[in-house]
Amino acid sequence: MATELNLDASSEINVTAKRGDTLSFDITVKDSAGDAVDLTVYSFDMDVRSTTNPNKRNDVVLSTSTGGRNLLLASVSGAADGTLTVSASREAMQNVPPGSYIYDIAANHSTNSTTETFFFGTFTVKEDVTPNR
Repeated sequence: MATELNLDASSEINVTAKRGDTLSFDITVKDSAGDAVDLTVYSFDMDVRSTTNPNKRNDVVLSTSTGGRNLLLASVSGAADGTLTVSASREAMQNVPPGSYIYDIAANHSTNSTTETFFFGTFTVKEDVTPNR
């Protein structure tokens, strides 16, 4: 009889955004008991990229760190009430070509030095008809 151990607690959330629009959304993070997780003890990393190769930065189109085609940074922050806020400026989103990408958001715990992926999924950017000025 085989025993399985699944350590992947991440959730899939697929995002669709418009090129050149300000990106902003909140996700409420709860533990297995349904209680809000204090996110102030974490820092967060996010990459939106065209491939899963973590060694290639030239496929990154939006990120919380510089590199690749990413010219302007996105922001991911957490609050004590479990609210995770993801945002990117209009200017940053203008630099993301329309298309389908993959992304994930990793949480880095400040006291116990652990990292885990909270969210992952597709990140689709659609062309905007009226250009932002």
